[in-house]
Amino acid sequence: MGQAQSSAENYEKQQQQHQQKQLIPGLPDEIAMDCLVRVPHQFHSNMKLVCRSWRTLIMHPSFYKERLRSGTAEHMVCLIQPLPILIPSPPQNETESPKKTSSPPQYGLSIYNASHQTWHRIMGPNANTGHIPMFCQCVPLPAFGKLMLLGGWDPKSLEPVTDVYVLDFIGGFKWKRAASMSVARSFFACGVVGNSMVYVAGGHDNQKNALQSAEVYDVNADEWMVLPPMAEERDECQGLTWEGDSRFWVLSGYSTEAQGLFRSDAECYDPKTGSWSIIEGVWPFPNVSPRGLTTTITISNQNQLWCFLGGQQFKQSRDNNEILWNVLKFQLPDDINVTSLCVTAIGQGQNQCCINNHPQQQQQQRIFVMSSSGGRGVLSSSNCGECECECEGKGAYMLEREIKSKGGSIYKWNHVHTPVAFASFPYSASYIFI
Repeated sequence: MGQAQSSAENYEKQQQQHQQKQLIPGLPDEIAMDCLVRVPHQFHSNMKLVCRSWRTLIMHPSFYKERLRSGTAEHMVCLIQPLPILIPSPPQNETESPKKTSSPPQYGLSIYNASHQTWHRIMGPNANTGHIPMFCQCVPLPAFGKLMLLGGWDPKSLEPVTDVYVLDFIGGFKWKRAASMSVARSFFACGVVGNSMVYVAGGHDNQKNALQSAEVYDVNADEWMVLPPMAEERDECQGLTWEGDSRFWVLSGYSTEAQGLFRSDAECYDPKTGSWSIIEGVWPFPNVSPRGLTTTITISNQNQLWCFLGGQQFKQSRDNNEILWNVLKFQLPDDINVTSLCVTAIGQGQNQCCINNHPQQQQQQRIFVMSSSGGRGVLSSSNCGECECECEGKGAYMLEREIKSKGGSIYKWNHVHTPVAFASFPYSASYIFI
């Protein structure tokens, strides 16, 4: 009798140990994995707290490879935006003066999850305030599941900074301070080439002098290397990169002595030669900044630059090194503010869809466009953080290509529901697939 009881206890103990090793007790790990990869990314930080096996799983790149393979990875648009203004409660009596709200705008990182049509804001790396540098640039590192924030202004001194921060999406959201740039700059060009090289060039310093300097950051080594200066000063320039092209392009910009007069040329840095070259006739809009209005697209293996200028939209391509401009056959929605746009492409091929060199099938490209809908969002402290007025900003749209049943395709604008707290104009935008 005692031997039978001992055997039963041993069997029960073995079963408990087996279940403890399982991702979800009672389910085969294959089925459990199929369940876990479907949990939206915003809950991954909570999943890590459930048990040790889930934490190990969530923190490993193989989990995100499985999300890519199973089609459960999520499209996220990352936006650098002014935080909404908080209107204080009205005075309790007539003798009490209303509180002033005239302070410099604070900036935050907002994320629009295009897969689930949800918005949320990420606390910044500053533990005391949760804010990020004003006018900083965001650059995706899709091969690592990370996002970089570079430069901008210190929110207190309003001086350009050299700061660089990295937000890791693996296992939730985690900030890390990266090596600083060698030059403090803002309103500069930047872009990622390949998986791990981040270029910056131009912009202006703390005296508003346009810069020619450039440097490149090696993600793996956490090191910056100074590059040869560009031939021209370029403030408010736009950085461009294309998948499969090892070069970094700096579009337009203006010099210190010609502020507001945007150059028609671009400069291209080739790491193979270690030198810059000037390309003429790339930006024929002298009164318009390319920042926010342009995005790079690859269609049928052809690299194109799409420009959103309000009345007409253009695409630029090359044929035997000749630059060709064509009018795109669609108009912006009527309620888009054409004087201030921020544009970014979604589904930009394999380079946007991999973790540790694990590509997912190429995604159909879409264009996210957001304009200003009247400045910073306004919240009231008297209503527990709910929107004071209507709960929708009207300035965000997704341009999607629809295939016709009889062949061919059309482009269609789909409105993106935007709560007022996220309706302020984004200074910088990028895309990551995680």
